[in-house]
Amino acid sequence: MGSFIQTTLQPEVFWNALAAMGTLLAVAVALLWPIYNQYLRNNRLERLLEAEVRGNLKIIKNMTSDKPTELPHGQIVLDFVKNDALAGHINIHMWLQFRYELAGERVNRFAKLNTVTASLCRIVFRTYTQIQKFDFRDVCLLSRNK
Repeated sequence: MGSFIQTTLQPEVFWNALAAMGTLLAVAVALLWPIYNQYLRNNRLERLLEAEVRGNLKIIKNMTSDKPTELPHGQIVLDFVKNDALAGHINIHMWLQFRYELAGERVNRFAKLNTVTASLCRIVFRTYTQIQKFDFRDVCLLSRNK
């Protein structure tokens, strides 16, 4: 054992061994860093999309409760315009931007978030469709009266 240490500590062997270990570590970092970085990015992406869903569910809970609803800037929403306000305040921009990345990387998480977000989209679409039908009916009534 003593001769191994003495041989290793000789300058020409020591620096070669140190260079080999440094090269091994550099190759290991080069191979593993992209995988680790993608894992961290996917976790951040999941947390971002879950936060958006939680925020939307909080908005829905506040807008559908029996108590008067107050918007962030202090305006109180009346009962007959709650659906319109609900559709205007649900935000799915992050989902629309990052859903395909999540689908490619984590299919199970995508499926879970997709069902919730699809329900949110149906709420927004149904409300906007009702508004569009109402506007269309008003236009038809006005055109008949002329």
